[in-house]
Amino acid sequence: MSSHSSALVPLETWAFSGPDLYVQGRGIDIGLFAEALIYYDTVYVVPGNAHCFSLFLKWFEAQGRLDLFRDLVEDGAIKIYDYSFITAAVETDGTYMIMNLQDEEQAKESVFSKRYLNNRETRKVLPSKGRHRKRFIQALRANIIEVKADSFGSAVVDAEKDLVNPERSSLIIQALVDELYSIQKIRKVPEIKATVKIDSMKGEHKIDWGINFTELSLISGSDLGLNSGSPLTANAHSNRFIWSASSLGVDLYLPRPMSVLAGDKLFESASKSQKLRATIESLQEEVEFPSIRNLVNTGVLKLDDLIEIRRKALRFRKWLQQESSRDRNAILAYHYELAQDTGLVKFGRSSLRMFGILGSGALGGAIGGAFAGPVGGLVGGLAGSALNFTTELSSKIGSDWKPVVFGSWLDDRIKRLYK
Repeated sequence: MSSHSSALVPLETWAFSGPDLYVQGRGIDIGLFAEALIYYDTVYVVPGNAHCFSLFLKWFEAQGRLDLFRDLVEDGAIKIYDYSFITAAVETDGTYMIMNLQDEEQAKESVFSKRYLNNRETRKVLPSKGRHRKRFIQALRANIIEVKADSFGSAVVDAEKDLVNPERSSLIIQALVDELYSIQKIRKVPEIKATVKIDSMKGEHKIDWGINFTELSLISGSDLGLNSGSPLTANAHSNRFIWSASSLGVDLYLPRPMSVLAGDKLFESASKSQKLRATIESLQEEVEFPSIRNLVNTGVLKLDDLIEIRRKALRFRKWLQQESSRDRNAILAYHYELAQDTGLVKFGRSSLRMFGILGSGALGGAIGGAFAGPVGGLVGGLAGSALNFTTELSSKIGSDWKPVVFGSWLDDRIKRLYK
């Protein structure tokens, strides 16, 4: 049951998740975690891999506060959510297929200790003294959720099926292009129109993404590692996050442009119900409160600053948890008061952007219009599994799970495409 007291937060950066940091060579978005810790009692951190996990710990170590990390874990403020498999687009003879890659050991056993705690980088960060080290490891092991590939098969199938829909394919690339152009402050952003050719006899489809991936890397000023399989991987990761959040009954705190992909999928799922479609709402406002993400990522705010802000931001968290009586003016006022109280007002304003089953008519900004659904054929014989994903997701939304997603999404574009 959703209580809006917890959120799932990915750390790892790549082209579709915090590209503004990825192009700087920064492996994790510690600022995203910091923001989520202000808005939520519990943050489910998705490290991504052992290297990213070690970077996460090093942020605490650099400030001499590994003990505080341990305390936050023991208190349940931080939990680790680990995919003990890899979801990626695999290329064979020029054709990409999305797969969950997992060996026999990963499928049968807990591999968190082996992958993370026994990793050389992580061992260097862990407390050196035996008693403290033991307590640290015990705290982590008691607050780790490790999920296996067999729980995410339908999510991956759905991600592949999605790309038969040229509108969805266009949305995925448009979200990336919008973000990269925004990072470089380029105003004239091209509108992406992907096209799909389907061979129903072979069960294959060919996508023209409508843009050159090499040119995107040049625009970003960094090698983004993009290829024709990257949008497929991004779509599958979006589905993974949504499925995980729905299983846990928690919200999503996502970076751009991943939040766009997740928002679109949630809109699609909720739109299968006329009642739910009427409750999908968005809140996008300028607030008298700076970007905590940016201030933490640039080192302006330290961990102790963050903990003090978290302590004083209790009303933020209560506002989210009071699902039936959320008031737009109240949350704006809370931001202003906290900025004044903590001295953060000197760092300027930022945008507050969230969407989902917000559930209060006081918010306004409801997203209307029916969802037309994928066009054309499906991929191979996988349609049944894909439908299971969207059907079950639709049944969860609005009943035992009423998700809120922090992040930008393509509000106007979704309404135009799916009206």
